[in-house]
Amino acid sequence: PAAAPAGPTARAGGAPRTPAAPAAARPRARELYPDQVLVLGVDLFQEGAFERFRLWGDADSVTRAAGPQALAFLRDPRAVAITRTLADRHRLHTGDSLTVLVSGAPVSLRVRSVLESQSLQHAYGGNVVIVDLATAQDQFHRLGRLDRIDLIVDPAHADSTAAALRRVLPAGVSLGTPRGRSRQVENMVRAFELNLTALSFIAVFVASFLILDAVSMSVTRRRREIGVLRALGMTRSQVAGLFVTEGACFGAVGGALGLVLGTVLARGTLGAVSTTLSDLYLVYEARQLRADPATYGFAFVLGLGVALVSALAPALEAARVAPAGSVREGASPALSRATVARWTAAGFAALALAAAVSVWTVRAHRPWGGFAGAALVLAAGSLLAPGFTLGARALLAPWVRRFGIEGAIAAGFLRGSVARISIVVAALMVSVGMWVALSVMVGSFRRTVDTWVGQTVRGDLYVEPVGHRLNLSSTVLPPRLLDATRALPGVVAVDTYRASRIVFGGRPAFATGIDFDVQRRFGRLQFTRGDAGAILGRALDRGEVLVSESFAHHHALAAGDSLELPGGAGSPRYRIAGVFYDYTTDAGVVLMDRRLYARIWEDRVESMAIYLEPGADAGAVRERLIELAGPGLMLSVTPNQELRARVLQVFDQTFRITYALQAIAILVAVLGVIGTLTALVIERRRELGMLRATGALRRQVMTIVLIESGMIGLIGACLGSIAGLLLALVLVRVINTQYFGWTIRLTLDPLVFASAIGVMVLAATLAGIRPARLAAGRRVADAVRTE
Repeated sequence: PAAAPAGPTARAGGAPRTPAAPAAARPRARELYPDQVLVLGVDLFQEGAFERFRLWGDADSVTRAAGPQALAFLRDPRAVAITRTLADRHRLHTGDSLTVLVSGAPVSLRVRSVLESQSLQHAYGGNVVIVDLATAQDQFHRLGRLDRIDLIVDPAHADSTAAALRRVLPAGVSLGTPRGRSRQVENMVRAFELNLTALSFIAVFVASFLILDAVSMSVTRRRREIGVLRALGMTRSQVAGLFVTEGACFGAVGGALGLVLGTVLARGTLGAVSTTLSDLYLVYEARQLRADPATYGFAFVLGLGVALVSALAPALEAARVAPAGSVREGASPALSRATVARWTAAGFAALALAAAVSVWTVRAHRPWGGFAGAALVLAAGSLLAPGFTLGARALLAPWVRRFGIEGAIAAGFLRGSVARISIVVAALMVSVGMWVALSVMVGSFRRTVDTWVGQTVRGDLYVEPVGHRLNLSSTVLPPRLLDATRALPGVVAVDTYRASRIVFGGRPAFATGIDFDVQRRFGRLQFTRGDAGAILGRALDRGEVLVSESFAHHHALAAGDSLELPGGAGSPRYRIAGVFYDYTTDAGVVLMDRRLYARIWEDRVESMAIYLEPGADAGAVRERLIELAGPGLMLSVTPNQELRARVLQVFDQTFRITYALQAIAILVAVLGVIGTLTALVIERRRELGMLRATGALRRQVMTIVLIESGMIGLIGACLGSIAGLLLALVLVRVINTQYFGWTIRLTLDPLVFASAIGVMVLAATLAGIRPARLAAGRRVADAVRTE
């Protein structure tokens, strides 16, 4: 048998300091207990066959090392074995003390052995403590409780053994394999991983436009060389092969550099990602970067493949260059009205298909369809780029002419180069679209959560032992503290909380118990349908349960349905009285009255919400609570406003990684603007040279290029804003709902669109400075030599 009783914070040596000083003068728990450790209680007499770790020397287990050390370990009720990683990190040796904080109370343990098992050095960041099963049950208040029983089964009889076990196992006990337990966690975080992957592909999509533009510029600069080679007998396929190879070189070099840069970025953002995993999915110590050869290989092949595909179009353009026409170096490819019309029609068709796929996704509950819909929106925006560029240019032309002759010439140049400009407009559209979509989605989600917290977090004070987030079901508040709290002056009600992690329908979830009567009188639970007071009253009278919106979505349940809960006192079916909004975790919550919870699981109190009389001094009640707890119990007493601020802080931290992905995509798009304008300057060297020859000043030439770059930025940002709005609808109404089961109230902030357009216009204009200097710096004689 094995038990995993706690995940306490820990510190080495000495006794904990919890003086009865003013709250501001007390040391923080994080300072006294700076690390998180996983305590595993195992039956050391049965552990030898598993050979999971070694305690002493070459001995496989305590039972095979029947020496004085083994006997001393078994006789000592506070003996622990720690990993070599933990020992080196905190300079611990055999005989030292290790004080851990469990349910807010310090527990002093004694290091009796240092584990050399390599597998344990990696589990939980190496912070693993092994104790005897009896020690775990005694020291951590879990007498008579086991979390897991491990079995070694003959593979040839695994199925028959499992069938026999299912016939005798009591209700509420599940049977599974280690791989199955790992798969449950993987399934829980898969949506988070998939969303980050999808955002990363946005940057790859933008990069494809950059490579397309870079190879196109290479074709433009070498048209004369291509013509000479074609005149000397080189075939079209050989010419195309030259530029495809060039694209492959871009992909290979860029892919190799991307692996290095990606590793650096992964190290920098791992903290934000691991914090999100801890806050949302209770996955701790995910702070060590592990290089995955398969991921590196896929990323390199992806970069190479994208570069090859992106280089194909300009390579075919180079193959079509005729030797006789190559003397007109830098001729820009033109788009006919028919071609623009066909692309525009294809763009609107892609939009219609995106809408159809999104509707189908919601009705058929196929989550991947949301990403297909988003990809179709981006594809539609790319196809619409030429037509949108021409239309926007026509609208902007009267305005840019106010800049004088420079504005008129810039508008004319823009019309003549729509084929090349459409590429960078599409790149800007993708970057701005992602910016707008994420900003709208995050802003809507944040406002929804803020409203939800304001409506549901109604208690004046929230009390929990320090480390509750880590200890979870191991947390227990002393009953004496609960009784004393109810008797405090100014306290009108106390709502208690307890929860158990369960597996329902193959997915992890939480069964939670609160006081429905207190919640009905003082709380503000928000339900998807129906009056909160009536629903809570009915659930209390009839012994019914409530489920969170995400739980109902994942398991296709609704009010009026029934479900069977795993529990220690049988598994009867319970009717669902209502579905409530909850954004604490997408794993799902089954909420019930504390009395019903006590009939299914062992009752205990993990935390409590205190409701005060109007005008009562919350600070005085807080100080009195800390005094009641005494020096042996460290409590976290959080006022309402502070708790709400903490929830929003966790929310902001969760989405911090998305801003880095946005910045990468925007940077790539700006580089595309620089490349496109440079190519345009090369193509127009004669036109610009003629302008200089007929009296145009360097300043005027630079102004023409800068106006053009600003127009490109404005057109791309406007198209991106439209695409971003459509992407936000897909994110909020389709992807988020299908993967997480949360309802988000869409909120449109005009400042998001204004800032996106303003920043992109500014960035594009600044990106035009270098090409503008190149245009103004050319000698007139060189530019018009062939005229």
